[in-house]
Amino acid sequence: MSQKVAALICGRLDDNRFPGRNTFPLLSRPMMVYPILAAQHARYVDRVFVTTDAPAIARVARHQGAEIIERPPDLRGSSATLEQILLHGYDTITKALGAKPEALVVLLCNAPTVTGGLIDKGVEILSQDESLDAVMSVSRHNEYHPRHVLRLGSGGLLESFDGGAPPLSAQEDAYFPDALLWVLRPQRVFEGSLKTHQADHIVNCATQQVFPLIHEGYGDVDYMWQVPAVEEWLRRQGFAEDRTPYDRANAVAEGPIGSARAMAPVHKPGRHRVLITTVPFGEVDRRPLELLESAGVDYLINPLGRKLKEDELADLLTDCEMLIAGTEPITAKVLEQAPRLRLIARVGIGLDSVDLAAARIRGIEVTYTPEAPAPAVAELTVGLMLSALRYIPHADRGLRNGVWHRHMGARLAGKTVGVIGVGRVGTRVIQHLAGFGTRILANDLKPDLAFGTEHHVQWVDKTTIYREADLITLHLPLTRETRELIARREIGLMKPHAILINTSRGSVINESDLAEALRAHRLGAAALDVFQQEPYGGPLTTVENCILTCHMGSMSRDCRARMELEATEEVIRFIQGEPLRQPVPQHEYEMRELGANPS
Repeated sequence: MSQKVAALICGRLDDNRFPGRNTFPLLSRPMMVYPILAAQHARYVDRVFVTTDAPAIARVARHQGAEIIERPPDLRGSSATLEQILLHGYDTITKALGAKPEALVVLLCNAPTVTGGLIDKGVEILSQDESLDAVMSVSRHNEYHPRHVLRLGSGGLLESFDGGAPPLSAQEDAYFPDALLWVLRPQRVFEGSLKTHQADHIVNCATQQVFPLIHEGYGDVDYMWQVPAVEEWLRRQGFAEDRTPYDRANAVAEGPIGSARAMAPVHKPGRHRVLITTVPFGEVDRRPLELLESAGVDYLINPLGRKLKEDELADLLTDCEMLIAGTEPITAKVLEQAPRLRLIARVGIGLDSVDLAAARIRGIEVTYTPEAPAPAVAELTVGLMLSALRYIPHADRGLRNGVWHRHMGARLAGKTVGVIGVGRVGTRVIQHLAGFGTRILANDLKPDLAFGTEHHVQWVDKTTIYREADLITLHLPLTRETRELIARREIGLMKPHAILINTSRGSVINESDLAEALRAHRLGAAALDVFQQEPYGGPLTTVENCILTCHMGSMSRDCRARMELEATEEVIRFIQGEPLRQPVPQHEYEMRELGANPS
């Protein structure tokens, strides 16, 4: 094509149907990366733009090499229609190109099954037929053919929806727009008189010449249950966690397309540099980023938008002096490839992912934020107890699927709650439970006897808790002793109606043994916020009497903001040569030396 072709990828703030969907990991990449990759590898697309009102989407898009279109205030939020967003994007792109594009490819951040080849086919069709206003992807679904549609007629009886019109031919296929791809001739669509019938419908087949691009895959992803099928489709197309089908034809010196290193911006010489791996970061409260900026620190926020793997972390850490860390594996191998690293500021309390001995050998300081997340984790723990006792998630799922069922649950009052691990979180859980009238059994390596007396705690061994507690909640660090602490034997000691809660570390529980016990109803229920592998997609997702949340224990606005700020303040102190306020205590290093917590 002689004139420019631009791609415009649209992403809204998350909705309630699928929170976090646009950055949800598919095969270890944020969902929105797939349409960006498709546009970047389409032969006819000259430039790729992303329009969004979400900082997380903008961050991932920027590191993928897309150009960001910031929306004005009146186009932020759910009230803005897709037509308005596209018109604003078209005007911005026209100014950026210095001319009106001949074709505008429109994609959605939550439509990962579009490919570069499909985009090129759509552009070719539009360019070869001047009469066309647009090309739109559709999928054939004869199972939803209009001839099957019914309505309620007189007397409440079912009748054909066409009301007696001649029957539709069974030979005609039915096609549905799949919200995957539109290729528009923008001067006609945006500057002509052809309008759509309703908001968020990009084209109007009644008044516009729209050619079909028949697609056999999946369209946009609106619900969590669609993810497994979409991931399987992506695998069939040649995608995997460590490669894409674009790699072979487009290999570049800095690494495969979409690799973490390829997305890292150039570091300015003479400035301090920090890698921020925990995400989201700076979205609830921007003060941590402002502190770094005011101190003249270059920072890179995790460009993949998910928990990094060992090799990805090593790639990004090469020239960084400081790391504001999440739960990614900071191993000896990673540290060997980070010669400039001098500080690890952990956002949170868990240290099982950090090789403290290797860090000490290399003179790397390690800090953490042990107090900040505790209030939020404790409240979520109690919330999970109530949810399991009263079947709250079950009722919600049922009602959304048209099932009105009043579940008979139980109260916390009078129940025996076993708390294993009475530290920062465990003590708060016990304090919250005081108003519910529960009996508390507790176990800890170093029992706080004064606290126990004040809160009527019975200090017992773990076996007693397994046998007597109606609810068991775990608040433990991951060590050699606590790894798979709860497995088949321990579950076998529990009451058949007992509820197991884990908001500490996923590997404390043998998930396969737990799933087996729940399916066999040898255990009443479970509620887990943490997993051995995250993001989680294992067997517990198919177990009805198991509540699952996405490692969101610390994700309250106040606690998250405090964690990020405290970690960033340690970075600033380190740069300024001031004493660190929350260094990892000596006993944690001693535990590693004794082999209590292997890397």
